Amino acid sequence: MTMQRSVGAGVTDYWNARAPKFDGAASHVAQSELWRAVLEAAFQADGPKDVVDLGTGTGACALLAASLGHRVRACDGSANMLAVARAAARQAGLGIAFQDATIEAAEITDASADIVTLRNVLWTLERPIEGLLQAHRILRPGGLVLVSDGLWSVAPEYRSTYPEELAARLPLHDGLTEAAAQDLLAQAGFSGVRCWQHLFPASPYPGNVPVFVLTARSLAG
Repeated sequence: MTMQRSVGAGVTDYWNARAPKFDGAASHVAQSELWRAVLEAAFQADGPKDVVDLGTGTGACALLAASLGHRVRACDGSANMLAVARAAARQAGLGIAFQDATIEAAEITDASADIVTLRNVLWTLERPIEGLLQAHRILRPGGLVLVSDGLWSVAPEYRSTYPEELAARLPLHDGLTEAAAQDLLAQAGFSGVRCWQHLFPASPYPGNVPVFVLTARSLAG
């Protein structure tokens, strides 16, 4: 088993175990209308778009994007988290194409999306830049990536925390700042970064975690 697979398996096991109770305390559930308004503004869409949600978890961005009228595909490596997402989509009457696959293994055609979302995903990756490179591959030229994450170490009593041996393999396990995210976006070939977290009246997470919502455009070519 390779190191990548070993880390991926540990991450998957962790979220499979957390899935049944995860949405009970999730920000995107407790403050769904606020998150919906932020995403609606950040998408800057002039009509229905093709949206891909990478690392969807229980469907936070996928459900909100579909509720805004977009055509949505979503993937995640945790079957149990996806089961929750699928149930939520059925209950809301939303047609979302879910794929049980990690970000690197997802079968998504090149240049097939107008918008790609990664919410609270980068901190879970052994190689965060690869998630953004996947987003760039999937986007059409000039397409929009939305990245949201936070500096989770500010409020350790509220955060999700992997076992110590797994956390040590994840460079962003403590979370990341807006500046760090902007640097990663530039490395992955994105430009024109815009910030949207000012639309939250306060941090949407317990413990006043510094959070960011960024969008950027894939470079044409």
